[in-house]
Amino acid sequence: MNQIFDPTNWDLLSLLKTAVGAGIGTAAVQGGIALYRERTLKNEHAAYLALRLAVLLEAYASECCDFYFDNANAEQLPNEPYPSWNTRLPDLPEYPDDTEAWRTLDKKLLAKCLNFPNRVHASQNAIAACGEHTMDDLDIALDEHASARGAEAWEIASALRETYGLDRAEIVFDYYTALQKVLKQSREKRKRREEGQWSFLSEISAREKDFPT
Repeated sequence: MNQIFDPTNWDLLSLLKTAVGAGIGTAAVQGGIALYRERTLKNEHAAYLALRLAVLLEAYASECCDFYFDNANAEQLPNEPYPSWNTRLPDLPEYPDDTEAWRTLDKKLLAKCLNFPNRVHASQNAIAACGEHTMDDLDIALDEHASARGAEAWEIASALRETYGLDRAEIVFDYYTALQKVLKQSREKRKRREEGQWSFLSEISAREKDFPT
């Protein structure tokens, strides 16, 4: 089959070249080529931004994993009720300052990237509140929030790579699987602890009914 009539070979640039051969107006063709080049350039900028963001978010996931391991091995000093946990989540690196590229980024991914710092901040606030009001649950809160934000960072990075046809991250240590495991364990631990607390309170309430004041 002639390539000109094969739809699998159609793209804007080839059609414009065909249009020139067919005698269509030069100005229109040149305008089309300019639009094609502009669109290609925007896609390239978006892909480059996506790569930079993916690398930053993957690094953040690794820091969240380190945060978990550091706290798991935190030293407990004599006469101290709790280990010397680090309660400050890793700081999220500053995003690249490239306004035009940000505008061309996939809108769903754009929203996830821009909202992620807010979620990290919310997790930090939740940890602070736990440390102030329910210190006995702080170990769970630290594991749960660090693993959740780390896993989320990795998921956003993976979506960026997939959307823009980028190579997958070269994995030396599987941070994502480790973080998912910690997240699952911490949530199960929280559920068991809450169930135990509820059972204890129910037992106390029942005893108070048996022995009215």
